[in-house]
Amino acid sequence: MSSKITLIVGSPRKKRSCNFLIDNAIEGIKSVSNEITINKIFITDFKITPCNGCDQCLRPPNDCPLAENDDTKKLENSILDSDAIIIAAPNYFGSVSSQIKVFIDRSRPWKMKNYLLKDIILAPMASTGLRNAGEGVISDLINFALIQGMICVGSLGNPVIEENIAITTLQKYNLKEFIGKEEVDSLAGKIAYNQGKRVAELLFKIKK
Repeated sequence: MSSKITLIVGSPRKKRSCNFLIDNAIEGIKSVSNEITINKIFITDFKITPCNGCDQCLRPPNDCPLAENDDTKKLENSILDSDAIIIAAPNYFGSVSSQIKVFIDRSRPWKMKNYLLKDIILAPMASTGLRNAGEGVISDLINFALIQGMICVGSLGNPVIEENIAITTLQKYNLKEFIGKEEVDSLAGKIAYNQGKRVAELLFKIKK
């Protein structure tokens, strides 16, 4: 089976919580197969100009004029041939980071070109400072997937004690302490692992 999964670290801070989730998802993918192509990218490695609402992408050939002077084409070449995409984005004031928001806005031509992301799997993940937060990030990513005609996928871990989407937090369970520099949110890491595993398993089923 030839499959490609692109994993996007959606934070401007490359080696922090979002990267932790993505690395755990990669381990989950590898637990299923080492034959899947893993394409890990950092969104901050791409210069993407914010959408200015010109609506040029609504008219054939449905291209964005801003793409002539930024890295949008480079990003397209990296992800549009993927069978699945996993995005981990940080919670910035109840929503995704500005880098991921620009990515979402500038993906509009992909929809206008008859849904270039149609039927690709999307697994959303989030990092947040406070516990019981991050839902806005997940909602933004799910909306992105639905608008693009993608298939949203969560984790299938313990049905009693594990959530279905990985959301890591800096706040410990007693709510009065925060995770130190050498500590990790092990539960979120496990869910991220299971999310990556689930995506890989689904690809095998789809491609049978």
